[in-house]
Amino acid sequence: MNNKNSTTEFIQAEESEPSQGVWHFSPLDQICLHMVIRGTWLFAGQLDADELKKGLMKLLAYYPHLAGRMKENSGITFTDEGVPFTVVDKPDLCLEDLYRRDDFTNIKEMSTAIKPAKLKKGLDSPLSVKLTRVKDGSVLGVQCSHACMDGDSFYTMVYNWGRICRNLEVTEPVLDQSQFPAPDELSKEEAENAARESGWVKMSLLFLLKMVPLYLSGTLTMRSRGYHIPAEVIEHLKQRISGETGISCTANVALSALITKKCFELYNHDEEALCSQVTVVDCRGRLAGLPPGFVGNASNTVVAPPFKTGISMADIAVIIDQALTPVRQEPSSKLQELLSINLNAMKHKLPYAPFDVPGMHAKKPRVAYINNFSKLPIYEIDFGSGKPQFAIPHDLLDQVVIWPAHPDKGGVDVYFSGIPAREIQKMKIDRSFLQDL
Repeated sequence: MNNKNSTTEFIQAEESEPSQGVWHFSPLDQICLHMVIRGTWLFAGQLDADELKKGLMKLLAYYPHLAGRMKENSGITFTDEGVPFTVVDKPDLCLEDLYRRDDFTNIKEMSTAIKPAKLKKGLDSPLSVKLTRVKDGSVLGVQCSHACMDGDSFYTMVYNWGRICRNLEVTEPVLDQSQFPAPDELSKEEAENAARESGWVKMSLLFLLKMVPLYLSGTLTMRSRGYHIPAEVIEHLKQRISGETGISCTANVALSALITKKCFELYNHDEEALCSQVTVVDCRGRLAGLPPGFVGNASNTVVAPPFKTGISMADIAVIIDQALTPVRQEPSSKLQELLSINLNAMKHKLPYAPFDVPGMHAKKPRVAYINNFSKLPIYEIDFGSGKPQFAIPHDLLDQVVIWPAHPDKGGVDVYFSGIPAREIQKMKIDRSFLQDL
């Protein structure tokens, strides 16, 4: 496809012959079929489109399912029909027009949309790439079906692409879905009892109806500006919490406690109100037989026990830490148990969720849902002309995203979506929001 300022070609795997093999979706992959991950990187230098294409050809030999198509509901057939690679010239656009706007208004057009409906019909590739050459740099937009990758495998894949372009070795990703540990099969009654005993919350039709106005109003997709927390502040938080509680506090627990405390203050909850916190955890290396390089969806949620919103940040940290301690083990029997309940609930299509989803979307939310990306190599991506000047977070519906800040700044940036973003915007909260504790 070509027009005056845009060209698109389909990139196939280097020296590859189409195979009739299938990359099979796991139950976790299936549940993500309607979602797409979007990564956007802004580079001060000009990226070489030809070098990117050559690197992508080699990359697809490691990830052949990304150049395939859905021919059946169970997965992606290795057809090697290619990945669309679009190059666009926008000489009147500057990088500052993109990243200095808190709402990232122009970012959607910086990547090629993957439509889940077309993906399921075998019409769309699971991966798309768009290079936009602007006045003072380049923008790389990559989209991928969430059914093929979670955040860990997606950002690792782009990092590997950069290494290939620089003729460096990459750790071969693991595409063998059989390595995902199969849970014990439970009957529908057993699965429902296990979900209830673990505190799962039943989803009602009334809740789904209440979600419609939030969706139509755009509240669910609303996102706040990024709130920067410097590395020295994070270290101070860790020391303060450890000093007050005696726990060896990690950066993730410290940040989660701070964000949770501030969120519930934002909603003006009564100090006796019961709320909870949810952490997204990576299962790689923590489930027996699941290696660190596993490609696909391999995350689960860990829900902290309810607590009163009036307790201190340090006390919240203790509760979060205690909830996470069993799943940090390698391997973790607790994580295997949680995953078993999750997969059996999906299998039997039970109307339950592992945490209070209605409470997360209430007018005054009672749940703080946090997904931490700060350990991923998002700013380490380099195609040979230098690392990115700015990396824009994905636009999925995580209520809170902890995102790595540019290495020159250090620390993290925190973004809020949905109702907390609406409240922050309504109250015109400044950038010291997360530092005044």
